[in-house]
Amino acid sequence: MIALIACDRQHHGATASFYYWKTAYDPNRIEKHALAQIGAKRLFVRIMDIDTQGPRGEAVPVSAITFREPLPDSLAIVPVVYIINNVLKDLSAGQQEELAGRIIDFVTAKVKQAGKTGFDELQIDCDWTASTRDAYFGFLKAIRARMADSVRLSATLRLHQVRNRRSSGVPPVDRTLLMCYNMGNLRKPGEHNSIIDLREMDTYLKDFLSEYPLPMDMALPLFSWSVVFRKGQYTGISKRLDPQMLSDTSVFARDAESSLYRLKVALPAAGLQQGDVVRREQTRWEDLSAAADFLARYKRKERFTLLFYHLDNQVFKSFSDEQLQEIVHRF
Repeated sequence: MIALIACDRQHHGATASFYYWKTAYDPNRIEKHALAQIGAKRLFVRIMDIDTQGPRGEAVPVSAITFREPLPDSLAIVPVVYIINNVLKDLSAGQQEELAGRIIDFVTAKVKQAGKTGFDELQIDCDWTASTRDAYFGFLKAIRARMADSVRLSATLRLHQVRNRRSSGVPPVDRTLLMCYNMGNLRKPGEHNSIIDLREMDTYLKDFLSEYPLPMDMALPLFSWSVVFRKGQYTGISKRLDPQMLSDTSVFARDAESSLYRLKVALPAAGLQQGDVVRREQTRWEDLSAAADFLARYKRKERFTLLFYHLDNQVFKSFSDEQLQEIVHRF
């Protein structure tokens, strides 16, 4: 019986790693330790964003990564390219081909900068819509045609693209990766968590996850953030606000057990004004654990890659090595 259980886990379990989503590859000791503890063999590295910021509104690389040190020999790279959905609007077949060629050339150069001679998977991250679906799928076909058959092409999925498969379409790729975060309405005021919501997972995945026709990897969140509202309107995510300041009652007012913090005074250094409301959203252990159990129950029984978003020493203040390994072992 023990041997059968071990064999089943080996066949259906998860291979774990992280996303690396920064503009400079320069991992510190804590981040390298986390990679080693999780047993990562590959690292999914955001290479650049693609946005319409060229002189004539054309698609260009934005916030490209710089490798300040090479990846170790023990760690393969999976380059990830994030494409803003607006890039795809009115993109002709010729422009799809041109964009695909430029991206392949740029990614290849960055992979060499990372100290690698090549890669076995390229991932495209885009929240496409019905209006951009045809252009996006044409672009993916152009990317696929420029790569060797031995290199996998994968594309990210949001929850709505799983449930609404017929209207969203199925991307022409080898694998998909389901992003199990940023589920709710970030811009909606009030008391809720847009990062991870088990009710949203139940609505969008329960009856649809196992029916998706492509192999699927998955990503779970580890991050937290501070969402700012001014006069009831969403103004953005504050990256300059120290979360520890939220507990300072001379600066913030808060109802008991609430995630909403109202500023008593202005904080110019953080770009905040008196009266602004900060909603502190966190990935809690109980939500992460429940999400893993949900996915393990409803996904197809096949081996897959489980990614954590993302590799950053700050997230390891909230999650231990043992907790992350426990999540991996849920599958």
